[in-house]
Amino acid sequence: MAFMKWGLVSNKLLFTISTYNQLNYTKECIASIKKLENEGIDIDLWVFDDASTDETAQWCIDNEISIDKSFDPRGLTHSWNRAYKRFKENADYKYIIIGSNDIIVPKGSIRELVDTANMWPFSVVVPFSTKHGAGHNGAVQGIETIFTELHPTYTDNPINCQKIQDSLLNIKNIVKGQNNIYLLDPVRLKMFNGFFFMMNRKVIEYEQENGDLFDSTKPLYKGEDEFNWTKLIPNNDFSALCKTSFIFHYKGKSTVGFNNRDNLEEFIERRKMIDSGILVKGTNITTASK
Repeated sequence: MAFMKWGLVSNKLLFTISTYNQLNYTKECIASIKKLENEGIDIDLWVFDDASTDETAQWCIDNEISIDKSFDPRGLTHSWNRAYKRFKENADYKYIIIGSNDIIVPKGSIRELVDTANMWPFSVVVPFSTKHGAGHNGAVQGIETIFTELHPTYTDNPINCQKIQDSLLNIKNIVKGQNNIYLLDPVRLKMFNGFFFMMNRKVIEYEQENGDLFDSTKPLYKGEDEFNWTKLIPNNDFSALCKTSFIFHYKGKSTVGFNNRDNLEEFIERRKMIDSGILVKGTNITTASK
């Protein structure tokens, strides 16, 4: 069942958060989502956990948050693919958001993403973050790139997250009042950062033969780049930056010390041990909130 529903239902959105330990960040992330209201969106919140060893799963269950927990660690991309399959198998969902657990979602940001997706023919829509938070795409998705008067000491402080989003909405109203609405048109991107992105059902066309959407050989990094370069761009289906949405991203809190090469080798070795019977494969626990 849905974790929460509010407002006049005009869109159904699967909001997924990927987790691996770091429960404190997950708590802060979900607390920010709980504050969203009156945005006319039907939100179904799910946590996709990659074999956390802390209290993440139990906390979600205790707080009636839907969770799909894996006991077999496979990496971030595997969590993305599990989230995608839930989206695909439930035709009521119009959109899916895939987000990291170390984010803060201010009021108004999701409504702006949905409005952009409804208005423009992009399969993937992404928000601003800080230059730091947007990582390898910070030169484009970093809000300081457009609003150069914003200093990192301000934008990198999570306490200012809602103020930044409110400022974007104020600018939107000013631009509309000046009849310069074209200035708010989304920006077509060459790439995007995977900390947070929203997709519509067109992406089902890009599914791999094995039923995954994302390349599982990149378990922790660059999964979004592979999807972008091999699926979106060849089909002239670019991702787009919504200029009126901001998501704060702490960045890298759950993946310090991890990389694709070493962890892919670790995952492959673990799979060999499971297949040979040395390790017992865990069974996913899927618990929907009431």
